[in-house]
Amino acid sequence: MTRMTEFPHERLHTALLALLEAWPLAVIGFGPEGHILLWNRAAEKMLGWRAGEIVGRTGAELHGDTNHHYDQDFSRVLAGETLTNQEKRHPTKSGRLIDVSWSATPLPDADGKTAGILVLMEDITRRKQLEWALLESERFSRDVVDALPQNIAILDEDGTIIAVNKAWRDFAAAHSSQPEHLCEGVNYLQACDRATGQGAQEAEAYSQGIRAVMNGSLIEFSLEYPCHTPDRQGWYNGRVSRFSGEGPVRIVIAHENITELKLAEQAIQRLAQYDPLTSLPNRMLLLDRLGQGLIGAKRDNLRVAVLFLDLDRFKLINDSLGHAAGDKLLKIVAERLRETVRKSDTVARLGGDEFVVLVQPAPATKGLTQIARKILQTLSRPVTIEDQEIFPSTSIGIALFPDDGKDADSLLRCADMAMYRAKEGGRNTYHFFSAEMHRQVLQRITLEQGLVQALERDEFHLCYQEQTELHSGKIVGMEVFLRWMNPELGLLRPADFLPLAEETGLILPIGEWVLRNACTQLRAWREAGLPAPRVAVNLSGRQLKHFRLVETICRILDETGLSPRDLEVEVTENIISSDLATAAERFDELKRIGISIAIDDFGTGISSLRNLQRLPIDRLKIDHTFMQGLATQKDAAPIIKTIIGMAHNLDLRVIAEGVETNEQRDFLHQQGCQEVQGYYFSRPVPAEEFRKLLNTL
Repeated sequence: MTRMTEFPHERLHTALLALLEAWPLAVIGFGPEGHILLWNRAAEKMLGWRAGEIVGRTGAELHGDTNHHYDQDFSRVLAGETLTNQEKRHPTKSGRLIDVSWSATPLPDADGKTAGILVLMEDITRRKQLEWALLESERFSRDVVDALPQNIAILDEDGTIIAVNKAWRDFAAAHSSQPEHLCEGVNYLQACDRATGQGAQEAEAYSQGIRAVMNGSLIEFSLEYPCHTPDRQGWYNGRVSRFSGEGPVRIVIAHENITELKLAEQAIQRLAQYDPLTSLPNRMLLLDRLGQGLIGAKRDNLRVAVLFLDLDRFKLINDSLGHAAGDKLLKIVAERLRETVRKSDTVARLGGDEFVVLVQPAPATKGLTQIARKILQTLSRPVTIEDQEIFPSTSIGIALFPDDGKDADSLLRCADMAMYRAKEGGRNTYHFFSAEMHRQVLQRITLEQGLVQALERDEFHLCYQEQTELHSGKIVGMEVFLRWMNPELGLLRPADFLPLAEETGLILPIGEWVLRNACTQLRAWREAGLPAPRVAVNLSGRQLKHFRLVETICRILDETGLSPRDLEVEVTENIISSDLATAAERFDELKRIGISIAIDDFGTGISSLRNLQRLPIDRLKIDHTFMQGLATQKDAAPIIKTIIGMAHNLDLRVIAEGVETNEQRDFLHQQGCQEVQGYYFSRPVPAEEFRKLLNTL
């Protein structure tokens, strides 16, 4: 079997490989750097090298080129140009030179960039030898010429046909109502000039090419043209050349059937531009059509709409019914979309469960709303797959040219963002892109860019809030809070940027910075003789899951000279609930080194008593929302009492957040809550102010 190692085009699937392997023409695939990656059996037979010998070598090595022609041809195809019916002399493995006809086409990747080159090659040595013999002399063997598959005719200086071969006669009989008009004695130039209807344009161009070869302005002329019948498609390549030497002018015309080559090129092109599962245009073809549509819209002052569709909960279907069922649903969705939109619109599949509908020209907003609703209604019809009735739904984002974007990429990006807004709105709905969304996107970009540089620019700082023991009034701990002074947006609190940091992974270096600086500050206070208590640091979900969390904490404790008893980590209840197994594993590691663990925002998640029993935790922190509702919500007090009672039964200490009044403090004290924190005692303050508080102790 032909080797296919590292061939870059993803859509040359198994069926195409089998086709290329059995193809009578030599098929050679090149990577973007010129290395041979594909070599079929016909190539082995024609050039002598086995696939195992040649795959991995460069085309220049294969050609033995010492000039720049190979590099020029390769660069042209890499730039996106398709070369057809090129001829050259090519060395075989034995060193023998053969004449070949070759065509090369670029193979784009999913982003439309050229990722490789596919070459189709035919040995035309025999044909070239015969053509050369004809050019050397008008005397040639009728039997030999008749055996050639090309349609060959000889013209005199007036353009009159003086000889044809059998293939020419057969072609004339099949494609002309009066075959005799295309054989000996007929003026071929006049016949071309009289052509009407389909093929008239090609006939005129061919006639001009023949005349140019006759008068010497061209050495050779070729023209590729279609020649279809009611039964099948066909293409030919016509070549015109002139006998050399003395004597009367003689012109050789050779028409070669290139149908197989064209069909192969079309198959490759289809794989490059269409989704193999749904037969819809893929991203590459969509971007091409969208780009062309925008050019026309700018010229004619029209609008173009991009509808970005994403199936709701498609992963659940794949996971529950299997990928085969998911593929069936995608095919049904594709067909329903084709039936719903106008013929002038484009339906494309980007990949996975993402589709795009390109509406051009776009109607007014009311009309687009009707289109979106019609799509939602059509796609929501139940589907039976694997004896299971499925009720699909989709979320649609809509972006408009020129309002929301001036180019294809920006329109798709805006429609994608609007689609996510539709999902946030409850799914199975649509949402138009808006200026507010654009503002939010710009703010997100600003935040993301700023986060990357915030550590380097020393823009973060920590604030501290005391944790007080109720029965003694002593400060027994302090929680650190991260603040970011952004040069453009001003002072930002954690809720403004930590979700983005979590999403991008920047939370890991930021979290390590918080741990190190909190521990460093605690050591500095103690070295100054201040009674600084334990410090509590919040951990994000990504930090908790990181396999080097404990290693990082141990290293920071060693660097700062602190004991594990000096540090407490806080993890929200929701983080624990999302991945209880990982939380239990990481908590066990922390407890083994002596780190105290607190569950933050308790009461807002879905933790069960059983889950709490499994975890080696030390404290429960009652969420501040219960404190806020203590005076206005009748169920707040019973919930607080229940949490405190449950914690005591589990031998856990309780700390209440958000304590702002004396009444709240007294209530907590009565219920046996051991520790509190909140504005009643102190707001989170910078290290300089917290130092003053420590000085009073």
